[in-house]
Amino acid sequence: MRALIIILPALLMATPALAALPPHFQRQAELQAVVAVAADALGIANPIEAIELVAPDTFSVRGGTCTLTVNIVDKAVKQEPGWVGPRQFEAVAGEKVCQ
Repeated sequence: MRALIIILPALLMATPALAALPPHFQRQAELQAVVAVAADALGIANPIEAIELVAPDTFSVRGGTCTLTVNIVDKAVKQEPGWVGPRQFEAVAGEKVCQ
């Protein structure tokens, strides 16, 4: 019983914390998702040359002679009231426009 009293607090402290990401880490996660989606959409012939934030959750990606709009969209995840944690999102590519 004594061992349980000692081990239980240690186990509770070892659980991962699920909190919202700080703004710079949130943007990093968004950019990583944008790059992954844009690289697939633009293909090997049009490597990514520029990424610009044009509106909240909207990025313009340029590669070669093509541009692409990538939107950050919240996932439809049902959470309990008062839930705290990192934003659940996915990057969605629009139509590729080439000149």
